[in-house]
Parts: sequence; C-alpha cells; structure tokens
Amino acid sequence: MMQLPIKIGFLNPYSSLYPYYSQHMLAGFFLGMGEDPVKQDKIKFIPQYTDTGSVQKTKDGVRKLLNFDQVDMLSGLISYSVLPEITPLLESHNKLGFFFDSGEYIPHVDYLSQNAFFSSNQLWQSEYALGQWARKEYGEGGIMVMPLLESGYHLHSAFQKGFSMGGGGDLLLSVLPFNEENPHHLDMDAVFKAIKKNVPPFVHAIFSGEGGNEFFKRWVKEGLNKEIPLIVAEHMIYDEWLDDIKDLEFECYSSSLYDPAKRSVQNKLFKQQFQQATGQPVNIFALLGYEAGMVFREIFPYMKKRDWDKVQSLLQKEHIRGPRGERNFYPDAGFVLPEVNITKVHSSGTITKDIITKGKRLAYNDLIFDDIRKSVPSGWFNPFFCV
Repeated sequence: MMQLPIKIGFLNPYSSLYPYYSQHMLAGFFLGMGEDPVKQDKIKFIPQYTDTGSVQKTKDGVRKLLNFDQVDMLSGLISYSVLPEITPLLESHNKLGFFFDSGEYIPHVDYLSQNAFFSSNQLWQSEYALGQWARKEYGEGGIMVMPLLESGYHLHSAFQKGFSMGGGGDLLLSVLPFNEENPHHLDMDAVFKAIKKNVPPFVHAIFSGEGGNEFFKRWVKEGLNKEIPLIVAEHMIYDEWLDDIKDLEFECYSSSLYDPAKRSVQNKLFKQQFQQATGQPVNIFALLGYEAGMVFREIFPYMKKRDWDKVQSLLQKEHIRGPRGERNFYPDAGFVLPEVNITKVHSSGTITKDIITKGKRLAYNDLIFDDIRKSVPSGWFNPFFCV
C-alpha cells in the first residue's frame, strides 16, 4: 500500500520585496533533503496565505491548517511576535512547528515552546556585531537612520547594545517622517541636512529593498561618499539589491552572516544545485530552506513512521553542517553562534566585498538583551520584508 506524503502546513505572508521567497525557500528545502523540488512525493506543503503575517491572520491560518487541512506539522515564515498566540495551538493539538524568520527580533524566552523549532537568519546578531565594531572603530557620536517601518524591530536596538558593549557614549537615532498616504515614500531631506551640518563620525543606515538603493543614491548625490564612513545593515548589501546599483560608485561597511562566495564543499554544492533547479542565484530564503532540508533529511525516517515524539527529540538536539557552517534549530538548546564577518563593500561597475575582521556574537538569552526582549514591541507583527 502506497503511503501518503507527510502534510506540512506552510504559513505564507505576502512580501513585495521578495514575492517569490516561498518558492525559493521550498526549492532550497527539497534540495537540502536530497529530493526533487517538483515532485513533493514524500512531503507535501499546504500553503496558507496570511496577508502581512498579522497575529489574527496567522492564528486563523494555523487553525485552518490544523482543523480543516489536518496537517501533520506546521511551518512557514513568521515573526516571533505571533508565538504567544500560536504555540498554545501547537501544544493543544500536539503538533510540531518548524518556522522560518529573518532574525528581526531577538527571541523572547517566554515565547518559546518544546514544540517549536526555527531556521532563523539571526539578523540581530549581525547588527550587534556591527554596533560593537563601529564604536571601537569610529568612537561615539554616530547617527542611525531608518524609516519608521524598520524602526519597529530589534535591529537598531541590537546595534545600540553592541555599541554600548564596545564602549558606549552618544549614539543618535533618526527615524524618517512617515507618510500614511504613501508609506513607501522616503523623505530624507531633513536627515541629510543634519548629517552635512553635524558631520558625525559615522552613519548607520537600516533600509530594506529599493529603499536601501534609494539611500545609497542619495548618499552619493549629496557628496558624502568616502567623506563620512557609511555602515549599512546586512540586508542592504545582498547581491540581488546591489546588482541594480553596481554602476553607482560608493563604498560602505556592513556585516555578513553568509558569504555566497565561500569556497566550502557544502556551499559550492548548494549554489550548484539551486542554480540547476531554478536557473537563479541563491538568496537568503533559499539558504534557510536548504539548511532546514538538511535536518529534515536526517529525521524523515521517523516522520514517515509518524513517530512525532522521536522527531521532536531529534530536532531538539540535531546539528547540521551546511553552506555557512554549523546550524541548529532549537533555541533552548542554545542556537549555535553564527559566524559574522565585518565586510567592506566597494561599488564601481562591479561589486567587491572584502572581509576585514570577525564580528562579536552573543547568545540570544544573554542577560544584556533582557531589556530588549522584555520591552513592549512597537506593534509590528509582520515578518521582516513582508510589506
């Protein structure tokens, strides 16, 4: 008798910045498992659209997948902010969840569950490392610049913590005016006027998607390139965005949790497989999926038997060695500290990225993050990039 595939419900918020992220993530997942991304004969993902990933939409999606679709397991892209609402549903139905996130929030220990596992990009680690490096390299008095949407996450807070650990002192924060009628409009006039007047020792920019490229263009237009050190958030130097402005001449500093140019056997295999399967270069969503697929390859024999207690036990302790090194997926086991590279970026017809030093990392449950984790969120429940 032919066995039915494992059904995994996939929470799928909308992203205007990465409209095909779920396809890339799932292609990466099946390649990491060593399976054909097209067949889905062993594991079948049931997509559930959750709009921008709000608490209510996510909660409704979880209920539908559990009660109507009768899935064996849950997955998808979520924000840690929704965990207090969905982990009780997982536990009451005795189901496991394996979720993806960009790492825009530092995990809150009170939100975690023995039923929930995460393939997280830990962007906050990147920001913490950048903040500490910036303070030691350029001293105090810098300015952080970001739109209102980006200010609602833990990224700038993690940068501030790193800055404090590097020596502390004055660090200004400038949030761009928000236009409710045109939320994607970036009014940068006032902040650039202030930068040129005060000439801070460095500027740290946190923008997403086209907003990042718009900031780079304005930076060059204002004559600030190489006049003031520019430090940008990691996601601003992703290849898929910089490729659009590679003819713009500028330099900046950032940090990187993953270097696509890494020459390890695992990374070469990942890039080759993804390119052959999709015809596209790898991105962070493909990587998160691939890493998850690698651990699912190890636990699948027990999934096939529907031995969910064994699956849970294995996910709590399994480690994989993937394209960017060692990874694990259970916060309470202590997320493996990722490698963070402080990187100098130069653009002039081509993009070059040179690693200049290693960044400092800290565990998500380190006591210095208590005030960030316990602070009331700004109200953003949508996953990062999902606007």
